Amino acid sequence: MCSWVCFVIAFHPALTYAQESPAAEQSPTPIEEGDTAPFSGVLIPTVQAAEMTVRLEQQGNICQTRINSAVDLAVNEVDLRLKNCLSVSTTIDDMYRTQLLSQKEYIDFLEKRALGPKISQEWVFIIGIVAGVGVTIGAGYAMHQVAQQ
Repeated sequence: MCSWVCFVIAFHPALTYAQESPAAEQSPTPIEEGDTAPFSGVLIPTVQAAEMTVRLEQQGNICQTRINSAVDLAVNEVDLRLKNCLSVSTTIDDMYRTQLLSQKEYIDFLEKRALGPKISQEWVFIIGIVAGVGVTIGAGYAMHQVAQQ
């Protein structure tokens, strides 16, 4: 009996602490003071503790990546709007310069026409009379040729 008591006293705490249930490996197990543990808390399997530690360490990187992504998206959107505005501004400037150039050329043409040498009105009248007489003579000659055939 004494050997049995000694055996139980020697190996009972080791058996109690060494027992693992399949559920304890997969999920945290709450314990309270007095439950084969010196204090209250939660028993977390080593694999889960390692996973939680890695996730915790990676949260900073993930958060920074999300922030950088959001900032880059906002900067790119604003940059695109700015480039569109600059493109529209450049197009309007080009159209304005082209319009000014064409108007200047037209003004120069009108100035040359208005200030250039003119034929006097007497010569215009004489040329008109000569042209009218010439057209009348040509028409009469053509009618005479048609009548002879």
